[in-house]
Amino acid sequence: MRVDTRHQPGFAVARCALDAGESLVGQSGSMYACSQGLEVGAKAEGGVLSGLKRAAFGGSSLFLTRYTASAPGGWVDLVHRLPGDVAAVEVAGSGPSGPLQVTQGNWLGCSAGIEPQTKWAGMQNLLGGKGGFVLRMEGDGTVVVGCYGALDTVVLAGGEKMTVATGQVVAYDATVTLAVRRLVQGRTIGSLKTGQFLVCDFTGPGRLLLQSRNPSALASFIQESVQDKGAEVTDDE
Repeated sequence: MRVDTRHQPGFAVARCALDAGESLVGQSGSMYACSQGLEVGAKAEGGVLSGLKRAAFGGSSLFLTRYTASAPGGWVDLVHRLPGDVAAVEVAGSGPSGPLQVTQGNWLGCSAGIEPQTKWAGMQNLLGGKGGFVLRMEGDGTVVVGCYGALDTVVLAGGEKMTVATGQVVAYDATVTLAVRRLVQGRTIGSLKTGQFLVCDFTGPGRLLLQSRNPSALASFIQESVQDKGAEVTDDE
Protein backbone atom coordinates (compact mmCIF):
# COMPACT_ATOMS: atom_id res chain seq x y z
CA MET A 1 0.00 0.00 0.00
CA ARG A 2 1.28 3.44 -0.94
CA VAL A 3 0.02 6.52 0.88
CA ASP A 4 0.05 10.08 -0.47
CA THR A 5 -1.28 12.98 1.57
CA ARG A 6 -2.80 16.29 0.47
CA HIS A 7 -4.45 19.39 1.99
CA GLN A 8 -2.04 19.33 4.92
CA PRO A 9 -1.95 20.25 7.70
CA GLY A 10 -5.41 21.68 8.39
CA PHE A 11 -7.75 19.39 6.44
CA ALA A 12 -5.50 16.54 5.37
CA VAL A 13 -6.53 13.55 3.27
CA ALA A 14 -4.58 10.28 2.99
CA ARG A 15 -4.92 8.53 -0.37
CA CYS A 16 -4.12 4.83 0.04
CA ALA A 17 -3.23 3.26 -3.33
CA LEU A 18 -3.80 -0.49 -3.56
CA ASP A 19 -2.42 -2.98 -6.06
CA ALA A 20 -4.68 -5.69 -7.47
CA GLY A 21 -5.65 -8.08 -4.67
CA GLU A 22 -4.28 -5.77 -1.96
CA SER A 23 -6.47 -4.81 1.01
CA LEU A 24 -6.87 -1.89 3.39
CA VAL A 25 -8.59 -2.23 6.77
CA GLY A 26 -10.24 1.03 7.81
CA GLN A 27 -11.91 2.52 10.85
CA SER A 28 -15.67 2.78 10.43
CA GLY A 29 -16.57 6.16 8.95
CA SER A 30 -13.00 7.15 8.04
CA MET A 31 -13.48 6.83 4.25
CA TYR A 32 -13.89 10.10 2.36
CA ALA A 33 -13.92 8.68 -1.18
CA CYS A 34 -12.77 5.60 -3.10
CA SER A 35 -12.28 4.37 -6.64
CA GLN A 36 -14.80 2.21 -8.44
CA GLY A 37 -14.47 -1.57 -8.50
CA LEU A 38 -13.32 -2.14 -4.92
CA GLU A 39 -14.67 -5.10 -3.00
CA VAL A 40 -15.98 -3.68 0.28
CA GLY A 41 -17.05 -5.58 3.37
CA ALA A 42 -17.44 -4.86 7.08
CA LYS A 43 -16.96 -7.31 9.93
CA ALA A 44 -15.60 -7.61 13.44
CA GLU A 45 -11.98 -8.21 12.48
CA GLY A 46 -10.34 -10.70 14.83
CA GLY A 47 -13.71 -11.94 16.06
CA VAL A 48 -16.65 -10.45 17.96
CA LEU A 49 -14.83 -10.32 21.31
CA SER A 50 -11.91 -8.41 19.77
CA GLY A 51 -14.37 -6.07 18.08
CA LEU A 52 -16.20 -5.42 21.33
CA LYS A 53 -12.90 -4.66 23.09
CA ARG A 54 -11.98 -2.19 20.34
CA ALA A 55 -15.36 -0.47 20.59
CA ALA A 56 -15.55 -0.41 24.40
CA PHE A 57 -11.96 0.39 25.29
CA GLY A 58 -9.90 1.23 22.21
CA GLY A 59 -11.89 4.16 20.87
CA SER A 60 -12.46 2.23 17.66
CA SER A 61 -15.51 0.65 16.05
CA LEU A 62 -16.96 -2.83 16.50
CA PHE A 63 -16.95 -3.44 12.75
CA LEU A 64 -13.99 -2.55 10.58
CA THR A 65 -14.25 -2.00 6.83
CA ARG A 66 -12.01 -3.96 4.46
CA TYR A 67 -11.39 -2.57 0.97
CA THR A 68 -9.85 -5.00 -1.56
CA ALA A 69 -8.74 -3.85 -5.01
CA SER A 70 -9.36 -5.83 -8.16
CA ALA A 71 -7.33 -5.45 -11.35
CA PRO A 72 -5.79 -3.01 -12.12
CA GLY A 73 -5.88 -1.69 -8.53
CA GLY A 74 -7.65 1.14 -6.75
CA TRP A 75 -7.50 3.72 -3.99
CA VAL A 76 -9.23 4.80 -0.78
CA ASP A 77 -9.13 8.30 0.73
CA LEU A 78 -9.09 8.42 4.54
CA VAL A 79 -9.77 11.49 6.71
CA HIS A 80 -9.85 12.26 10.42
CA ARG A 81 -13.08 13.35 12.10
CA LEU A 82 -11.47 16.58 13.38
CA PRO A 83 -9.65 19.22 11.30
CA GLY A 84 -5.98 18.41 11.26
CA ASP A 85 -3.22 16.32 9.74
CA VAL A 86 -2.78 12.68 8.71
CA ALA A 87 0.34 10.55 8.43
CA ALA A 88 1.42 7.13 7.21
CA VAL A 89 3.61 5.32 9.75
CA GLU A 90 5.64 2.26 8.82
CA VAL A 91 5.51 -0.55 11.35
CA ALA A 92 7.81 -3.57 11.54
CA GLY A 93 6.73 -5.86 14.32
CA SER A 94 10.04 -7.69 14.20
CA GLY A 95 12.04 -4.45 14.02
CA PRO A 96 13.78 -2.62 16.85
CA SER A 97 10.80 -0.35 17.60
CA GLY A 98 8.26 -3.17 17.67
CA PRO A 99 4.49 -2.52 17.44
CA LEU A 100 2.98 0.96 17.26
CA GLN A 101 0.58 2.02 20.03
CA VAL A 102 -2.15 4.42 18.85
CA THR A 103 -4.26 6.37 21.35
CA GLN A 104 -8.04 6.52 21.23
CA GLY A 105 -9.65 8.17 18.23
CA ASN A 106 -6.50 8.59 16.12
CA TRP A 107 -6.37 5.40 14.04
CA LEU A 108 -7.80 5.66 10.51
CA GLY A 109 -6.66 2.51 8.72
CA CYS A 110 -3.83 0.09 7.98
CA SER A 111 -2.54 -2.33 5.40
CA ALA A 112 -3.67 -5.95 5.63
CA GLY A 113 -0.38 -7.01 7.26
CA ILE A 114 -1.27 -5.11 10.46
CA GLU A 115 -3.62 -6.41 13.15
CA PRO A 116 -5.15 -3.77 15.48
CA GLN A 117 -5.47 -5.15 19.02
CA THR A 118 -6.85 -3.41 22.08
CA LYS A 119 -4.27 -3.46 24.88
CA TRP A 120 -4.27 -2.13 28.44
CA ALA A 121 -1.51 0.49 28.55
CA GLY A 122 -1.52 0.93 32.32
CA MET A 123 -2.77 3.47 34.82
CA GLN A 124 -0.33 6.02 33.43
CA ASN A 125 -2.25 6.05 30.15
CA LEU A 126 -5.56 6.30 32.01
CA LEU A 127 -4.34 9.30 34.01
CA GLY A 128 -2.89 10.73 30.81
CA GLY A 129 -6.41 11.26 29.50
CA LYS A 130 -6.48 8.41 26.97
CA GLY A 131 -8.72 5.94 28.76
CA GLY A 132 -6.01 3.47 29.79
CA PHE A 133 -6.21 1.44 26.56
CA VAL A 134 -4.42 1.79 23.22
CA LEU A 135 -4.80 0.19 19.81
CA ARG A 136 -1.63 -1.84 19.42
CA MET A 137 -0.68 -2.23 15.75
CA GLU A 138 1.12 -5.55 15.45
CA GLY A 139 2.67 -6.93 12.28
CA ASP A 140 4.42 -5.47 9.26
CA GLY A 141 2.97 -2.74 7.09
CA THR A 142 1.61 0.80 7.08
CA VAL A 143 -0.63 2.47 9.65
CA VAL A 144 -2.55 5.68 8.83
CA VAL A 145 -3.23 7.98 11.78
CA GLY A 146 -5.03 11.30 12.04
CA CYS A 147 -4.83 14.11 14.56
CA TYR A 148 -6.44 17.37 15.67
CA GLY A 149 -4.21 20.20 14.46
CA ALA A 150 -0.70 19.71 13.11
CA LEU A 151 1.32 16.53 13.59
CA ASP A 152 4.77 16.46 15.15
CA THR A 153 6.97 13.36 14.92
CA VAL A 154 9.78 13.12 17.45
CA VAL A 155 12.44 10.40 17.47
CA LEU A 156 13.78 9.86 20.98
CA ALA A 157 17.20 8.34 21.50
CA GLY A 158 17.73 5.70 24.15
CA GLY A 159 17.21 7.30 27.57
CA GLU A 160 16.16 10.64 26.06
CA LYS A 161 13.14 12.17 27.82
CA MET A 162 10.39 14.54 26.73
CA THR A 163 7.45 16.02 28.67
CA VAL A 164 4.13 16.37 26.84
CA ALA A 165 0.78 17.82 27.92
CA THR A 166 -1.95 15.22 28.36
CA GLY A 167 -4.29 14.87 25.41
CA GLN A 168 -1.62 15.69 22.84
CA VAL A 169 -0.39 12.12 22.21
CA VAL A 170 -1.33 10.40 18.94
CA ALA A 171 0.90 7.31 18.90
CA TYR A 172 4.21 5.95 20.15
CA ASP A 173 6.43 2.94 19.59
CA ALA A 174 6.16 0.09 22.06
CA THR A 175 9.78 0.71 23.07
CA VAL A 176 8.87 4.17 24.41
CA THR A 177 7.90 4.25 28.08
CA LEU A 178 5.31 6.60 29.58
CA ALA A 179 4.94 8.01 33.09
CA VAL A 180 2.35 10.56 34.27
CA ARG A 181 3.07 13.16 36.95
CA ARG A 182 1.96 16.56 38.21
CA LEU A 183 3.45 19.43 36.21
CA VAL A 184 4.83 21.07 39.35
CA GLN A 185 6.45 18.00 40.88
CA GLY A 186 5.16 17.16 44.34
CA ARG A 187 2.71 20.06 44.42
CA THR A 188 -0.96 19.52 43.61
CA ILE A 189 -2.12 23.11 44.17
CA GLY A 190 0.84 24.50 42.24
CA SER A 191 0.08 22.18 39.32
CA LEU A 192 -3.60 23.16 39.32
CA LYS A 193 -2.65 26.84 39.14
CA THR A 194 -0.81 26.22 35.85
CA GLY A 195 -4.03 25.02 34.20
CA GLN A 196 -2.23 21.87 33.09
CA PHE A 197 -1.98 19.73 36.25
CA LEU A 198 -0.88 16.36 34.76
CA VAL A 199 1.78 15.83 32.09
CA CYS A 200 3.30 12.78 30.39
CA ASP A 201 7.00 11.96 30.62
CA PHE A 202 8.17 9.84 27.68
CA THR A 203 11.51 8.03 27.58
CA GLY A 204 13.11 6.67 24.42
CA PRO A 205 14.15 4.95 22.32
CA GLY A 206 11.45 5.22 19.69
CA ARG A 207 9.04 7.45 17.81
CA LEU A 208 6.51 9.74 19.43
CA LEU A 209 3.68 11.31 17.39
CA LEU A 210 1.97 14.38 18.85
CA GLN A 211 -0.97 16.61 17.90
CA SER A 212 -0.75 20.37 18.31
CA ARG A 213 -4.37 20.68 19.49
CA ASN A 214 -6.22 18.90 22.31
CA PRO A 215 -9.68 17.43 21.45
CA SER A 216 -10.71 17.54 25.13
CA ALA A 217 -10.03 21.28 25.21
CA LEU A 218 -12.26 21.70 22.14
CA ALA A 219 -15.04 19.70 23.80
CA SER A 220 -14.76 21.83 26.94
CA PHE A 221 -14.87 25.05 24.89
CA ILE A 222 -18.01 23.92 23.05
CA GLN A 223 -19.69 22.84 26.28
CA GLU A 224 -18.91 26.18 27.95
CA SER A 225 -20.19 28.08 24.90
CA VAL A 226 -23.46 26.13 24.92
CA GLN A 227 -23.89 26.76 28.65
CA ASP A 228 -23.20 30.47 28.21
CA LYS A 229 -25.70 30.64 25.36
CA GLY A 230 -28.27 28.86 27.48
CA ALA A 231 -27.71 31.35 30.28
CA GLU A 232 -28.19 34.26 27.86
CA VAL A 233 -31.50 32.81 26.63
CA THR A 234 -32.69 32.35 30.23
CA ASP A 235 -31.80 35.95 31.09
CA ASP A 236 -33.64 37.24 28.03
CA GLU A 237 -36.76 35.36 29.04
